[in-house]
Amino acid sequence: MSHPAKSVCPDCGPSPASHRLSWWGNVLDWLMGPYTRLVDRLWQKIKPQVRKLPWDNIAWRLSQFFSRIGLGKIVTELRQDHSLRTRAIWEEAERRGIELTEFRPFGRTVEWLFARYQGKLFAFEGLPRPRGVDSPGLDWMDDKGVMRDHFSAVGIPVARGGTATLVKRALELFDEIGGRVIVKPRLGSRSRHTFTNITTRSGLVKAFYGAQQLCPWVVVEQHLDGPVHRATVVAGKLVGVARRDVPQVVGDGVKTVGELAAIENQYPGRQGPIYAPLPGPKDAEPFLQAQGFTWNSVPTKDQVVVLDWKVNRGSGGVTTEVTAEVHPENTALFEKVAAVVGDNIIGIDFIAERLDVPWHTLPPCGVIECNSLPFIDLHHYPIRGIPRNAAGAVWDLVWPSAVPAPVLVSVATEPQV
Repeated sequence: MSHPAKSVCPDCGPSPASHRLSWWGNVLDWLMGPYTRLVDRLWQKIKPQVRKLPWDNIAWRLSQFFSRIGLGKIVTELRQDHSLRTRAIWEEAERRGIELTEFRPFGRTVEWLFARYQGKLFAFEGLPRPRGVDSPGLDWMDDKGVMRDHFSAVGIPVARGGTATLVKRALELFDEIGGRVIVKPRLGSRSRHTFTNITTRSGLVKAFYGAQQLCPWVVVEQHLDGPVHRATVVAGKLVGVARRDVPQVVGDGVKTVGELAAIENQYPGRQGPIYAPLPGPKDAEPFLQAQGFTWNSVPTKDQVVVLDWKVNRGSGGVTTEVTAEVHPENTALFEKVAAVVGDNIIGIDFIAERLDVPWHTLPPCGVIECNSLPFIDLHHYPIRGIPRNAAGAVWDLVWPSAVPAPVLVSVATEPQV
């Protein structure tokens, strides 16, 4: 679980992606849209019969075959290069007596997993999902532009804005919104080529073309203030909320930014392998300049100084579990989002200053994106707060009979005198 090497593309962050493949992949998806809908209509007619085929066994036998001829490898235990999401799912499976194996095409992990329990085989990618359950929103929940339209129509808060394919339209949106905006690819993940705090037309143009490197369609929307909260809903119920903070220090009126960063980097959780140290002076310089600071500035007491705008753990961001603080009205909102999408497993990114009061009493806040394959590990490995067993909720959904073994606790007794 070592941190990836620093990307040669600073706009991709610690999870680089091929710009060309991402751009053409999005274009091809759009071009194939009419044919995909035709295939889907045909699929709906033959699906009941096709689903009767033993696809789990077929996938397993193919994996064995490819492994025998040297085109893949079967892994039977957790490894260092497994993602934290896979680690969370795997560790919880072991607690429940579920045996997991992974097939790696050409030896590369792509999270193709096989689960065995009481003689049954279950094949899945990333996260196990119930068989035979179709999510009506699965084809649009990852599309930030379409998602905005669906949520706005039913009263779910989203940032004001829209989608642009030409810089002229992006500038019109910028003028309509006013103030600060955020610019990002309409289709994308992990904050790649997402630009925040855009306050000028020239900055908007630069950010637009930066986002368009990954996707022809670019979202321009109001910049919401506050940390990103990841809410994970499984089977219609909220199972965890993790606050994701960007790399930052909080002033005490005495120490410099550099001194505060050095103290924060001594925190045990930042020694790896999950959380990285805060950025150094060179990497933080452009963000400090935008706020009027230098590495040697002394922030006032409780003043927050941002060292990078990405919330990624590999960039110095941190995750704090805050589920116990969430107000019931906010819980209801997250569960409403899941109901509108109609999916059994969904990750919701929600920006708000805080969640211990109703969302509608706060300054502008809202859903910025949804994830059909959420990183549930955010709830398992927070740097602060009490971990939440999101993987357990997923296995309860898929295999409710696979319950974890009881934990035996020895009770110490006082010696008899």
